[in-house]
Amino acid sequence: MSEAVPQRRPRNRKQLIVAAAARQFERAGFHDVSVADIAAEVGVSASALYRHFSGKTGLLAAAVEQEIELLELAYGGPAGLPGLLDHAARQLLRPDRAGSVWQRGQVFLEPDRAAELEARYLAALEPLRRAVGGEVSTWAVHSVLTTGRAFERAKVDRDRAQELMVAAAMAIAGLGDLGAGRSVVRRPTGSGAGLRPASRREAALSAAVRLFAERGFHAVGMDDIGAAAGISGPTLYHHFPRKSAVLTHAITRCLDAMQFDLAGVLSSTSDPADALEKALASLVRINVAQGDALAALFTELVHVPEEERAPIRRMQQDYVDEWVVLLVACRPELTRADAHALVRSAQTVVNAMRLRLAPDEEGQRDGLLRIGRAVLGTPSGSAEPRK
Repeated sequence: MSEAVPQRRPRNRKQLIVAAAARQFERAGFHDVSVADIAAEVGVSASALYRHFSGKTGLLAAAVEQEIELLELAYGGPAGLPGLLDHAARQLLRPDRAGSVWQRGQVFLEPDRAAELEARYLAALEPLRRAVGGEVSTWAVHSVLTTGRAFERAKVDRDRAQELMVAAAMAIAGLGDLGAGRSVVRRPTGSGAGLRPASRREAALSAAVRLFAERGFHAVGMDDIGAAAGISGPTLYHHFPRKSAVLTHAITRCLDAMQFDLAGVLSSTSDPADALEKALASLVRINVAQGDALAALFTELVHVPEEERAPIRRMQQDYVDEWVVLLVACRPELTRADAHALVRSAQTVVNAMRLRLAPDEEGQRDGLLRIGRAVLGTPSGSAEPRK
């Protein structure tokens, strides 16, 4: 009878734990992941995990540090812009790259720790800023370089993905002034100024969207929504049985509005280039006017119950597919997978850059249109399809 071989603890167990935490935080959000979930993925007990980390917040901080370390590696390449972008894209498209947890996770960190990590995050981007020039342009280029999931989900070969990503980043860098001299800050999403809808249901939806954008889904309660909308708790529950129903409705209605606008675009022209330009303008207009609701599609969808998430994903895919058909008609050298990745990337970057552009609506629309065209690789206006 052979003796059992004892299992050796891997030397990189701590790194494996952090990588698993990053994946789970990215996929499900901070609140919906438990320490036990992370431990199970690594194949250790929760008590063993606690020997390395004090708790879930410590794991989140470590996951953010891992993300920053990758950025330091990515932007620590050659000094020239083409070489730097090529190196950065190669690193940020690695299959084992850290998940993007900083954007959604920072609000769950202690303020001092969050400030420390933010300073390090900004320092990691400094070589890119020197190569690109303006701060706003730097964030736009960085936003493109961190849309690797779009290329991964489209199943674009890594070398091809790198080529497309670098071309999009170079195009944005070549736009020139996207806000030269302006300090890049996170501005509040709004104080609820303006007219309140007469409908209590609409008032609740409007308040919820604003609060979700300001604080995150889990930090907002039904009482908060009711108070912001000026209605009582029982009345609010009459319209929405639970908080996730509010979020589901807000996202679904946003997608319905996007599809409705797109249907009008498609019926208004027989030129794919003109249609794609109008589709981009439609997305930008909705983004500027109702960006908080659109942001929920990208950042809060993980909190929608699974059975309600699937139809939303199908609606989102249908919207993307219409753009893909138009982009392939404009750029026949692209495969459907190429076009799918670029469309997803463009839509993500447009949403991410809304709060980093000029606060006036005209400046935001102009900047987002230019950024969107750069990522898609299309000229402005009703240009003829490329041969």
